[in-house]
Amino acid sequence: MAVAVGLLLVAWRFELIIKGSEPALGLRSTWPFVLLFTIAAGWAVLQVLPFMPGEWHNPIWRRAAEILGVPLAGAVSLNPEATATALMRLLTYAGVFWLSLQYCRQPANAHRVFKVLTFAGMGYAFYGLWVAFSGSRTILWFDKFAYFDDLTSTFVNRNSYATYAGLGLVCATGLIIRHLIHSLVKPYGRRERLRQIIETMSERGWLLLIAWIAIMTALLMSHSRAGFLSTALALVVLSLLLGFMEGVKLRYVMVIFGFSVLVIGLFFLFSGEALNVRFGKLLSASSSRPIVYRLVFDALMNEPWRGTGYGTFAEAFQSLNTPGLYRPYLKAHNTYLENAFELGLPAAIALFGIFAGFLVLTFRGIRSRRQGVIYPCIGFAATVLVALHSMVDFSLQIPAVAVTYSLIMGAACAQSWSSRKSRDPW
Repeated sequence: MAVAVGLLLVAWRFELIIKGSEPALGLRSTWPFVLLFTIAAGWAVLQVLPFMPGEWHNPIWRRAAEILGVPLAGAVSLNPEATATALMRLLTYAGVFWLSLQYCRQPANAHRVFKVLTFAGMGYAFYGLWVAFSGSRTILWFDKFAYFDDLTSTFVNRNSYATYAGLGLVCATGLIIRHLIHSLVKPYGRRERLRQIIETMSERGWLLLIAWIAIMTALLMSHSRAGFLSTALALVVLSLLLGFMEGVKLRYVMVIFGFSVLVIGLFFLFSGEALNVRFGKLLSASSSRPIVYRLVFDALMNEPWRGTGYGTFAEAFQSLNTPGLYRPYLKAHNTYLENAFELGLPAAIALFGIFAGFLVLTFRGIRSRRQGVIYPCIGFAATVLVALHSMVDFSLQIPAVAVTYSLIMGAACAQSWSSRKSRDPW
């Protein structure tokens, strides 16, 4: 995937050269994001290099040299190869975002992105439902080794699939709202407005409704508590954002908000029996995650600046493990803590600042745009979803989820700038 995205970036640049044109959005518009990303990715590069000051190197290199009796070059990262691999993934996600940002300045391309993601989500949902109702315990041609009674589609982890399904659901909801906007802003009477809505959905939006129902059902059958809650909150936020659209009256926003809550509640009531049981056990279930959070936080406070090396949590956490943990943890189940632990606070804050920038930019687009406003709304809601789920899980660290989110945000951010804005040079 990294090679494919790299080749696409080269092809994009050659296309600009051949056409003699400039990027749709260059550094003049995107410099805050580029600066923050450069800080985070640049520090990950420095963590790999052996010529950093010796006192910055991870202590494990000194201990290893003493035990082996041979000099070792050392690095800030305790595993430079793992850090380089994690950096490769991060650059791949950034490449997907950049390509989406450039090509989705055209509203038709942005619409195509969200439509493809919606129907891709529907396809994965149908596959997951088929596996669940057929009684099969496989993922494609592989045997399942975890979450046998949970719908995971082509994912291994139910929480990761729940985040992916949630992103598809946000896209589907946004496109459905896009079809309904015309009926909401026109000065129709109550009966005519209802007729317009029914006619629009029966003629143009019926496939989106099928996608919505399929993805929501699959999400509930994943039995992911955090996935369901973060998606439900993202959908509620998406409905509330309609209040900032020009011409949409507050009472219609409240109707859509109430309808969203009602539909989500009904789906949960009739399709989420196992999920409801898991929510009932939430407070009584013993969990070792608070122990992990405390260990990682204490270690971060002891060494807040350098980090252990991007992508090295699984190895670094072994030295923090205690008898109170019944199994090894490969992830911190909190992306914020894990990234800060690996990168150090300064670089991690720069990385988190990119997501805060997404919220600011898309919200500004919602307030200022007159056309295509639903696309920034989708981006804002998608960021709410992954930001909430990342507090208790690691779904955004799964490539399939991260690439999907990058594609969404590239299109959403591209549509957050005014269409009257001229192209800017590098």
